[in-house]
Amino acid sequence: QEQPTSMFVTSARTICSRVGLAAKAKVKVSVGEAHRGVASVASVAGARPGVRVRFAPRAASFNSSSHPLRGPGVRACGTMGGGEESAAKAAAPLADSDGPTIFDKIISKEIPADVIYEDDKCLAFRDIAPQAPTHFLVIPKDRAGLTRLSKAHEGHKEILGHLLYTAQKVAKDEGLGEGFRVAINDGPGGCQSVYHLHLHVIGGRQLTWPPG
Repeated sequence: QEQPTSMFVTSARTICSRVGLAAKAKVKVSVGEAHRGVASVASVAGARPGVRVRFAPRAASFNSSSHPLRGPGVRACGTMGGGEESAAKAAAPLADSDGPTIFDKIISKEIPADVIYEDDKCLAFRDIAPQAPTHFLVIPKDRAGLTRLSKAHEGHKEILGHLLYTAQKVAKDEGLGEGFRVAINDGPGGCQSVYHLHLHVIGGRQLTWPPG
Protein backbone atom coordinates (compact mmCIF):
# COMPACT_ATOMS: atom_id res chain seq x y z
CA GLN A 1 0.00 0.00 0.00
CA GLU A 2 1.46 3.32 -1.08
CA GLN A 3 1.86 6.07 1.46
CA PRO A 4 2.25 9.82 0.86
CA THR A 5 5.71 11.35 0.75
CA SER A 6 5.13 13.17 4.06
CA MET A 7 4.63 9.84 5.83
CA PHE A 8 8.04 8.62 4.63
CA VAL A 9 9.72 11.83 5.78
CA THR A 10 8.16 11.45 9.24
CA SER A 11 9.02 7.73 9.37
CA ALA A 12 12.64 8.39 8.39
CA ARG A 13 13.00 10.96 11.17
CA THR A 14 11.36 8.55 13.60
CA ILE A 15 13.83 5.79 12.78
CA CYS A 16 16.81 8.14 12.97
CA SER A 17 15.70 9.21 16.44
CA ARG A 18 15.05 5.66 17.60
CA VAL A 19 18.46 4.33 16.63
CA GLY A 20 20.31 7.24 18.18
CA LEU A 21 20.83 9.45 15.14
CA ALA A 22 19.80 13.08 14.86
CA ALA A 23 16.09 13.51 15.53
CA LYS A 24 16.01 16.48 13.13
CA ALA A 25 17.88 14.90 10.25
CA LYS A 26 17.21 16.50 6.90
CA VAL A 27 15.24 13.98 4.88
CA LYS A 28 14.74 14.16 1.14
CA VAL A 29 12.12 11.96 -0.50
CA SER A 30 10.93 12.29 -4.06
CA VAL A 31 7.44 11.14 -5.01
CA GLY A 32 8.89 8.29 -7.03
CA GLU A 33 11.09 7.19 -4.17
CA ALA A 34 8.16 7.31 -1.75
CA HIS A 35 6.28 4.90 -3.99
CA ARG A 36 9.23 2.52 -3.89
CA GLY A 37 9.68 2.98 -0.15
CA VAL A 38 13.08 4.69 -0.22
CA ALA A 39 14.11 7.79 1.71
CA SER A 40 17.46 9.55 1.55
CA VAL A 41 18.64 11.02 4.83
CA ALA A 42 20.70 13.93 3.60
CA SER A 43 22.19 15.18 6.85
CA VAL A 44 22.63 13.07 9.96
CA ALA A 45 24.92 13.78 12.88
CA GLY A 46 27.91 11.47 12.71
CA ALA A 47 27.14 10.18 9.21
CA ARG A 48 28.31 11.12 5.75
CA PRO A 49 25.71 12.37 3.23
CA GLY A 50 23.70 9.76 1.42
CA VAL A 51 22.62 7.45 4.22
CA ARG A 52 19.55 5.70 2.86
CA VAL A 53 16.60 4.28 4.73
CA ARG A 54 14.56 1.65 2.92
CA PHE A 55 10.95 1.02 3.96
CA ALA A 56 8.67 -1.99 3.75
CA PRO A 57 5.03 -1.99 4.98
CA ARG A 58 6.09 -2.78 8.57
CA ALA A 59 9.88 -2.73 8.59
CA ALA A 60 12.85 -0.56 7.80
CA SER A 61 16.57 -0.99 7.30
CA PHE A 62 19.64 1.05 6.59
CA ASN A 63 20.92 0.06 3.17
CA SER A 64 24.28 1.75 3.35
CA SER A 65 27.62 1.32 5.09
CA SER A 66 28.09 5.09 5.32
CA HIS A 67 26.99 5.32 8.94
CA PRO A 68 29.95 4.51 11.19
CA LEU A 69 27.89 2.34 13.57
CA ARG A 70 26.13 0.24 10.97
CA GLY A 71 27.04 -1.96 8.05
CA PRO A 72 25.09 -2.98 4.94
CA GLY A 73 21.71 -4.51 5.53
CA VAL A 74 21.56 -3.98 9.29
CA ARG A 75 17.98 -3.43 10.41
CA ALA A 76 17.41 -0.08 12.05
CA CYS A 77 15.54 -1.46 15.06
CA GLY A 78 16.14 -5.18 14.84
CA THR A 79 18.64 -7.56 16.33
CA MET A 80 20.76 -8.41 13.28
CA GLY A 81 24.48 -7.81 13.63
CA GLY A 82 25.65 -5.06 15.98
CA GLY A 83 23.26 -2.31 14.87
CA GLU A 84 20.90 -2.39 17.82
CA GLU A 85 23.77 -3.02 20.22
CA SER A 86 25.55 0.10 18.95
CA ALA A 87 22.34 2.12 19.16
CA ALA A 88 21.85 0.99 22.77
CA LYS A 89 25.35 2.06 23.74
CA ALA A 90 24.88 5.41 21.99
CA ALA A 91 21.58 6.02 23.81
CA ALA A 92 22.89 5.16 27.29
CA PRO A 93 24.30 8.64 28.10
CA LEU A 94 20.80 10.09 27.56
CA ALA A 95 19.11 7.58 29.87
CA ASP A 96 18.26 10.11 32.58
CA SER A 97 17.41 12.98 30.27
CA ASP A 98 14.15 14.79 30.94
CA GLY A 99 13.59 15.45 27.24
CA PRO A 100 10.73 13.73 25.42
CA THR A 101 11.47 10.34 23.90
CA ILE A 102 10.12 9.08 20.62
CA PHE A 103 7.46 7.23 22.63
CA ASP A 104 6.35 10.47 24.29
CA LYS A 105 5.89 11.88 20.80
CA ILE A 106 3.84 8.86 19.75
CA ILE A 107 1.64 9.30 22.83
CA SER A 108 1.12 12.99 22.00
CA LYS A 109 0.38 12.10 18.34
CA GLU A 110 3.36 14.13 17.09
CA ILE A 111 4.66 10.98 15.43
CA PRO A 112 2.33 8.47 13.74
CA ALA A 113 2.14 4.87 14.91
CA ASP A 114 -0.01 1.83 14.19
CA VAL A 115 -1.85 1.89 17.52
CA ILE A 116 -3.75 -1.32 18.35
CA TYR A 117 -4.80 -0.58 21.93
CA GLU A 118 -5.10 2.46 24.16
CA ASP A 119 -6.49 3.23 27.59
CA ASP A 120 -5.89 5.96 30.15
CA LYS A 121 -2.65 4.36 31.39
CA CYS A 122 -0.93 2.75 28.44
CA LEU A 123 -0.61 2.47 24.68
CA ALA A 124 0.13 -0.54 22.44
CA PHE A 125 1.38 -0.17 18.88
CA ARG A 126 3.13 -2.29 16.25
CA ASP A 127 6.92 -2.26 16.10
CA ILE A 128 8.29 -0.58 12.97
CA ALA A 129 10.81 -3.40 12.50
CA PRO A 130 8.96 -6.56 13.57
CA GLN A 131 10.96 -9.62 14.59
CA ALA A 132 7.98 -11.95 14.10
CA PRO A 133 4.62 -11.90 12.26
CA THR A 134 3.21 -10.17 15.34
CA HIS A 135 5.40 -7.73 17.24
CA PHE A 136 4.01 -4.84 19.22
CA LEU A 137 5.10 -2.62 22.10
CA VAL A 138 3.23 -1.70 25.27
CA ILE A 139 4.28 1.54 26.96
CA PRO A 140 3.08 3.60 29.94
CA LYS A 141 1.63 6.96 28.96
CA ASP A 142 3.25 8.60 31.96
CA ARG A 143 6.92 7.69 32.10
CA ALA A 144 7.05 8.84 35.77
CA GLY A 145 10.71 7.91 36.21
CA LEU A 146 10.32 4.53 34.48
CA THR A 147 13.08 5.08 31.99
CA ARG A 148 14.04 1.42 32.47
CA LEU A 149 12.77 -1.52 34.51
CA SER A 150 15.68 -1.32 36.95
CA LYS A 151 14.49 2.18 37.92
CA ALA A 152 11.15 0.82 39.19
CA HIS A 153 10.20 1.39 42.82
CA GLU A 154 7.29 0.29 44.97
CA GLY A 155 5.10 3.08 43.64
CA HIS A 156 5.36 1.59 40.15
CA LYS A 157 3.76 -1.75 41.07
CA GLU A 158 0.32 -0.80 39.76
CA ILE A 159 1.48 0.41 36.35
CA LEU A 160 3.87 -2.53 35.93
CA GLY A 161 1.01 -4.95 36.58
CA HIS A 162 -1.23 -3.03 34.21
CA LEU A 163 1.38 -3.19 31.44
CA LEU A 164 1.70 -6.98 31.81
CA TYR A 165 -2.05 -7.45 31.92
CA THR A 166 -2.44 -5.31 28.80
CA ALA A 167 0.33 -7.24 27.03
CA GLN A 168 -1.48 -10.56 27.40
CA LYS A 169 -4.88 -9.04 26.60
CA VAL A 170 -3.69 -7.51 23.34
CA ALA A 171 -1.71 -10.68 22.50
CA LYS A 172 -4.94 -12.69 22.72
CA ASP A 173 -6.76 -10.09 20.62
CA GLU A 174 -3.97 -10.49 18.03
CA GLY A 175 -4.56 -14.24 17.85
CA LEU A 176 -1.53 -15.37 19.87
CA GLY A 177 -3.43 -18.00 21.86
CA GLU A 178 -0.71 -20.60 21.22
CA GLY A 179 1.88 -18.51 23.02
CA PHE A 180 4.06 -15.43 22.74
CA ARG A 181 7.08 -13.80 24.33
CA VAL A 182 7.24 -10.65 26.46
CA ALA A 183 10.67 -9.00 26.58
CA ILE A 184 11.92 -5.91 28.39
CA ASN A 185 15.36 -4.61 27.45
CA ASP A 186 17.12 -2.89 30.37
CA GLY A 187 20.13 -0.64 29.92
CA PRO A 188 22.97 -0.91 27.39
CA GLY A 189 23.75 -4.48 28.45
CA GLY A 190 20.14 -5.41 27.76
CA CYS A 191 20.19 -3.58 24.39
CA GLN A 192 17.78 -0.82 25.43
CA SER A 193 17.81 2.03 22.90
CA VAL A 194 14.77 4.06 24.03
CA TYR A 195 14.72 5.14 27.68
CA HIS A 196 10.99 4.96 28.21
CA LEU A 197 9.98 1.59 29.66
CA HIS A 198 8.43 -0.62 26.97
CA LEU A 199 7.38 -4.24 26.67
CA HIS A 200 8.03 -6.10 23.42
CA VAL A 201 5.35 -8.70 22.70
CA ILE A 202 6.42 -11.13 19.97
CA GLY A 203 4.59 -14.09 18.46
CA GLY A 204 2.99 -15.65 15.43
CA ARG A 205 5.88 -18.06 14.80
CA GLN A 206 7.75 -20.71 16.76
CA LEU A 207 10.17 -18.91 19.06
CA THR A 208 13.40 -20.51 20.26
CA TRP A 209 15.60 -20.30 23.35
CA PRO A 210 17.92 -18.71 24.29
CA PRO A 211 16.79 -15.51 22.56
CA GLY A 212 20.32 -14.15 21.94
